Order: sequence, then structure tokens, then C-alpha cells
Amino acid sequence: MKQILIALACSTALAFPALAVDYADVLTPAKPGLPLAHPVIMQKAADLPFTSPDEGMVNPAYVPGLPGLPQGYTLADDFGRAPVKHDGVFIRQSRVEGDEVVIPAGGLVYMEDTWGGEVALRGEQLPVLGRKPVYIDYDMSIAVQENVTLPAGKSVAVGGTAFSYSATVGHETLANHTLQTGTVGGTDWDWAFGGPVLSDTETGWYGMRFAELYNQGQARSVSREAITFDWLSGVRMDRLLLAENTVFKGLADAGQSWQLGGGELAVTAVNEAAGTVTLELRQDGKTVAEKTLGPVVGDRLIEDTAARKALIFEHGDVVAFLSPWPEPFQDGKASLKVYDGAFSLAFGADYAADPRFAVYPLGCPTGHNFGFMLVNKQEIRIPAGGKAEGPEGYFRIAVNGIANGSVTDWHVEDRQGNRSLNLGGAGVGTIDLVLGQGRAAGQSMLKSLGRGLLARTYDAALRAETAALPEDAQAPAP
Repeated sequence: MKQILIALACSTALAFPALAVDYADVLTPAKPGLPLAHPVIMQKAADLPFTSPDEGMVNPAYVPGLPGLPQGYTLADDFGRAPVKHDGVFIRQSRVEGDEVVIPAGGLVYMEDTWGGEVALRGEQLPVLGRKPVYIDYDMSIAVQENVTLPAGKSVAVGGTAFSYSATVGHETLANHTLQTGTVGGTDWDWAFGGPVLSDTETGWYGMRFAELYNQGQARSVSREAITFDWLSGVRMDRLLLAENTVFKGLADAGQSWQLGGGELAVTAVNEAAGTVTLELRQDGKTVAEKTLGPVVGDRLIEDTAARKALIFEHGDVVAFLSPWPEPFQDGKASLKVYDGAFSLAFGADYAADPRFAVYPLGCPTGHNFGFMLVNKQEIRIPAGGKAEGPEGYFRIAVNGIANGSVTDWHVEDRQGNRSLNLGGAGVGTIDLVLGQGRAAGQSMLKSLGRGLLARTYDAALRAETAALPEDAQAPAP
């Protein structure tokens, strides 16, 4: 796998002017009569590695977790919902060159690997390398790519969605052609969306067009060798909006204000009958931003971009919103949530705290966030006896021994120094790795890699146990 998502580092380069076809009219909305929930962008073909089965990990090691890379913990939102969180670390397409191990650009990935979807406007905490900012809002696009050929056994990425042509089954003259969908980070969507089965002979199936929310496509031809699409669409989570500090949560009346790092935020009007509240941000005695929030359009939340943005005030590092739950107004007061220290994680942008890494949010077509990835932008070389640091030093990859083209001794460790078993050995030619138990690491990847991952882990544990025995002791059974 060569560079993961580096082709997306300038994400604006993926958006092109609309062509003659207006795909806002072609795409099927979530429900009849509703508009599309997100804006439509045209996307050229992009070189997205790690989306194809033959570009994945090579004989990866498996580490369930480490104390500083925790698994299976919960962070509740303002309403008690608490999806399970996991840290994930992946290494792909590493190789030995002389007395160094090389991780290609995009080969080292940290993933905030959630099990349940993360929901905007609910005050949900979202872990960022040990910190716990609040997840406020998101931007999502529906990316459309024209003239896409998907060979059998391969994958293609459209936006942040990966489509894989996974099966062709023949029944005399009948053939079905099955797609699997997921995120470019490896999170599959089988739990919510099935595998569309295309056919040019069986009209009772999907036929040549499928629509699974905003994963949609129109096939031109299907064969055992490839599916060619006139167009294919998938979602892209363009930005996550988070905030470090919670300033206020509750009912607010006109005239109420709060001092924040960015100035003073004031409620200038509350109109419960109209379902609106007006906020004004002042700096040095001058109004720098003002917005009337509302009304709440409940049947289009949270997925609909326009309905959600109508509730949100954002200016610099100050953000506030009219909370639609449990009720937006009560006794003439507005239900507001106010934050400062706001920041964004934008698709393809540098991770501000450690610009060696680019950030990629992962989204589901339902509008839920599936965590984010931090991905190395440049090749990493680790000499024997050296270490490579993950983003902000959150973890380290240590290479302790290389001999005859094999990595004889290597491990992963957290920032406290807790370390895995020695994952190396004779014949181990990579440091490819799956660490974690989240939806991507513990479900999607284990579907195809599980038996080999566990066998290698057992072998490493057996070597460690044997090495610790006295010289005359009998080795334990495999």
C-alpha cells in the first residue's frame, strides 16, 4: 500500500465544478419529499491506498490493547448515552531495507475507534489522544465519481466510502455481483447496510442501480471480471467541530451573557413562539458576530445539514447551539449550550498538535461519526535499536533487532512505557500491526485476518514463556 490518503491532503482538490448532470436531482433522498441531507460534490478519481484487499497488511501482529491505549471504556453524553470507545493503532505495508524498517507514508495510523456512532448536538465527549473535548457538529458531503471501473476482488474509494467487489456467483446463466461498503478506515457497514447485489438479468434484485442511503450507484455493465459504473456516490466526513471547555448548559433568557476567551457572548432575544433565539458575540465593546438560531426542524435532525446548521453559532473558538432536546424552549427561555476552545478536525488537514500527521474523520451515511484517523504524511525509517513516535508521543514503535531481512525483535509501547510482547522473530519481514478491539480493529479486520492474527499472537506468547524458563525446563505445549 503506498500512501494512505495522501492524495487527499489537499481535499479541496477533489471538488470540481458541477457537470451537466445535476446529481442533487439524480440521487435518491433518505425519504420521499425530503431534500438530500448533505451537499453534493464531484470527485475525480483519487489514489486512496489501503482500500483494496491486495494492498492491506502483510502477516500483521495483533495486540489487544495496552494500559495507555485503552479499550472498551465509555464516555456519556448529556442524555446518558455512552458508546464504547477504543484506541486503535495500525501499521500497513512496512518492509525491511538493510538495517532499517520502513513504514511508508500513510502506513502508520492511529484511530479513535468507536463502537457506537458518535452523535452531534448531544454534548458527547470524544477522546483525542487522552483528552476529552466535546463533539459539537460536523460537515459532510455526498461525493459523486463518474465512470468508475471496479475489478473483481478490488476496491475503490469515493469520498470517505470504500466499495469492494467481493463476490461473483454463477448459477448457469445467472450471475450476481456483490458489493461491500465501509469507510476508508476499515469500518464496515454490514450492520446497517447490506451488500448490494447487482444483475443485468434479474430484475427482482437491485438490477443495475442501488441506493443504500447515500451510498448509491448506476452500473453500466456487470461481469465476473469487473463492474463499471456510470456514477458512484459515497459520503465524506469533511470536518468534526469540537470544543475543549463547557461554559454553560441550561435555560437562558434574553440579557444573559458569558465571558469567554473570544469575548462576551450574549443572548439578545428569545422568541419562543417563533422558535428562535438570537446570540451576539462582542469583542472590545464591538459586535463581531450575530446569529438567530432556530427554529428546530425535528424530523430532519441530526442528519440534515441545513436543519442542523440553523441551530449552531460558530465564530473562532466560540461555539453555541440551541439544543433541540428534550425541548428547545421552556417558560420563555431557550435551551442553550455554550463552549469555548473550539477547534476542527478537517478531512486531509494537518493535525495541528503534531503536523507530521494528517487527520481523516470517518462518517456513516446516517450522519453518525465513526471516529477519526491520524496518518503519517512522510515515510518513517526505524533503525535497529530505534523508535518511532505516534502523534503527540501517544505511543511508540520500537525496533530492537533486525537480522537477515527479518525483524527479530520489535514491540509497541504506550507513553507510560507499557509494552507488548516481542512481536518479531525469524521470518518476520514486516512490523505490520493491528492493535485494538474497536469496530474497525476488533470486527472488520478480524473478519479477514483473525485466524492469522491470533495464531501469531499465540506464537509470540509461547516464545516469551519459553524464553523465561530455566534451561532444563520442558517447553510448554503450543
